[in-house]
Amino acid sequence: MQTIYGIALGPGDPELLTLKALRTLKEVDLIFYPGSITKGTKKSYVFPILQYHGLEKKELKGFFLKMSSDRTQASTVYTQTAKEIKEAYHLGKKIAIVCEGDISLYASFSYLLAELQDLQLPVSLIPGINSFSLGAAQHLVPLSLLDDKIAVIPRIKEISEITKYFEVFDTVILMKIRSGWNNFRLELAKKDWNCYYCERLGTNQEYITSDLTKLTHREIPYFSLLIIKK
Repeated sequence: MQTIYGIALGPGDPELLTLKALRTLKEVDLIFYPGSITKGTKKSYVFPILQYHGLEKKELKGFFLKMSSDRTQASTVYTQTAKEIKEAYHLGKKIAIVCEGDISLYASFSYLLAELQDLQLPVSLIPGINSFSLGAAQHLVPLSLLDDKIAVIPRIKEISEITKYFEVFDTVILMKIRSGWNNFRLELAKKDWNCYYCERLGTNQEYITSDLTKLTHREIPYFSLLIIKK
């Protein structure tokens, strides 16, 4: 029986796809890809990766989400996209749905997966490299050694939250830091922790630093993270 593929494209570098992911993308007929809507403008972080591999020549359909904490529009888009996938599947098309990073880590695909499962459609997942693994590699630091414990935390708001996690964990990875950055950045700079900042990893706009003073006047984008070690 034909299956629908959920495929991770990695953090941004178009060459950080698995061989299985690329082979499958070349075999399918139709690729659904995510994007965002900001101030009325549609953008997609993953579309350049598809272009890099010549996949824009295939049938492509984007689903675009407003960058908002209100999930009403997103839920509507996921439901509508799942219906379009179902229709294409019953027409006999080979289908892939892609996402940035890994397929199971803060991935937009996970919401679509739930919709597809409700529709009783067959789905197979192909995982990929996540952003903080690439971030550690770019900074040349290990995420963990021996019995080290790691916490992955989104949308931290206060320095006290980070301090609390360090009571249990040796490495704290902060995802989606933009929303709370200005609340804790000054206090963070006073700590004796080792901090490794990353943004737009794997792209031609990649920026990394371990010197937080360089971020004082920098606008923090959505695709950014911070690895902190004791």
